[in-house]
Amino acid sequence: MPTNDEMVKRYSLEGFLRRHSFNVSAISISEIEDGCRAFESWEPRDSMYRVSTFLVREWWDDPARLVDALSVLLLVWNAAFYRFYGSFDEQALEEFLRQNQSKFSAFRGRDISSLSEADEADIQRLFNGLSGALKTTGKGVESPVSVGKALHLLAPNFFPLWDQYIAPAYCCPYTSEVPSVAYTVFSRRIRSMAAQLSVELAADRSSRKEWLSTKTLLKRIDEYNYMKYTVPNLSAAKKQRKTQVGPGDMLEDTSST
Repeated sequence: MPTNDEMVKRYSLEGFLRRHSFNVSAISISEIEDGCRAFESWEPRDSMYRVSTFLVREWWDDPARLVDALSVLLLVWNAAFYRFYGSFDEQALEEFLRQNQSKFSAFRGRDISSLSEADEADIQRLFNGLSGALKTTGKGVESPVSVGKALHLLAPNFFPLWDQYIAPAYCCPYTSEVPSVAYTVFSRRIRSMAAQLSVELAADRSSRKEWLSTKTLLKRIDEYNYMKYTVPNLSAAKKQRKTQVGPGDMLEDTSST
């Protein structure tokens, strides 16, 4: 049986990186544009993202109402998950947001390009705290997807979005790992992608630059990821469920935000 030190080492960030190496491939602005235009044609519910981001901005200094702003998106986009397992404790979420308001405010004012190793302990702590606050009241089930969505809404230029298909596409699986560690590594890898795209976008002189800039770069990257990884997997899963639907199907809404 592994010792405690061996377990800590195995599930540390360094251990995760050893098991899940990944080279971030360069993606062009043209590819991002194609994915985002396909997303806007495919996904009519993007209105929920706009409403939620507006409410978060308007109610930022009121943790109680901030819970409502987050709930607008979480209970719609992850409806299947919360319908099956039960909703989360809004009071617990409010208390967590109140206790960490200054930390979230600091991240809200930053861009992912500023992410450094010094931030990673805080990221993991906030991820774990939100995961506990958002766990379902009935069965105590936690959703790393919900946590990623909530973090992004709270700091849309700093925290990236993921789902159960996007995460492994970046060699950041969370089902057999510590989700907060997987998310930290995922953030590093999206930071690299965003840095390359920012340089290309800054030099772009076409009309697409203005169009792409109507949303945060992290949101655009998520739309690209959703069309490249999530939609094909959802289509395949739908075919498999055609004759039989099991109780574990679609417990998490993998829709992008």
